[in-house]
Amino acid sequence: MLTVLFIIAQLASTGGFGESGWSMETPEEVTGREGKVTVLFCKFTHPHPGYKGQGDSGAVIGVKGDSVTLSCTFEPPQRSLSSLTVLWMKRNPHRASTVFNYTRSLVSGSGYTDPVTVSEGDRYELIGNPIQGNASLRMRTLQLNDTDDYFCHVHVRNGSQENVTQDVIRLQVVVPATILDLSIVSNDVTGESIVCRVEAVPPANITWIDPEGSSVPGNSTDTTVTQDPEKHQIIGEFRNPILRGTYSCVAVNEHKRDVRQIHLTADNYYSNFIIGMFCLIPLVKFLLLLITGIILFIKITD
Repeated sequence: MLTVLFIIAQLASTGGFGESGWSMETPEEVTGREGKVTVLFCKFTHPHPGYKGQGDSGAVIGVKGDSVTLSCTFEPPQRSLSSLTVLWMKRNPHRASTVFNYTRSLVSGSGYTDPVTVSEGDRYELIGNPIQGNASLRMRTLQLNDTDDYFCHVHVRNGSQENVTQDVIRLQVVVPATILDLSIVSNDVTGESIVCRVEAVPPANITWIDPEGSSVPGNSTDTTVTQDPEKHQIIGEFRNPILRGTYSCVAVNEHKRDVRQIHLTADNYYSNFIIGMFCLIPLVKFLLLLITGIILFIKITD
């Protein structure tokens, strides 16, 4: 007689940590056959880039060089906790870099330990009180490469239970239009130009005002605009200006309007003319020698 023995495994079903973070689902009972393969089913979810925790905190705009606050609030612990950890992470949580780590633990009989804080580059400061449900972070001296998604992870443990909350914030670092340099550039080939170098995020529009007060677009027959995306700069050039007097470079983006002026004197024009003439002297000499040679050749052949 063939005897079949079944193994029954009792698995406690759990709701995990609910909708605020981790969740787990398992069946109450699994039936298996002796000597055969049995699958113990376990399904779980966890915070990920698409998960917004208690709600998407939206986008925050910060100015290069300034400070900005990234808000993160959660349901505060209702009773004594074993430990509390606040992690601020940059980019995708699965391969993110942790820029800030705050941990506070309860030691039996001696109260809470001093918080352990790790701040990358010492530019991050916890300004909220996690015990009261606030894990907001301040970032100082913003840089353009700070533009990214930031994830606030809060782990609260009470005994054997843990609650995980996550919020995501999009930080956009902007640069108000700022004229870095306005100068006169002379070139043997292209002649004289006025060059205006601007840093701006988003990119700025450049307009020129000539000595007669007329507005000249950044891209016209006499002007050009080029971009340097790596440096987040715009370079405007006014080529071969004819009028003598004061020219203005006007740079505008949605955060600022910046204006700088430069005076173009007649001396600039005449000095460039003289330089140009000196450059032509070798060519004139060559032509004279060539003509003289041709004349001598004709006379000799005659």
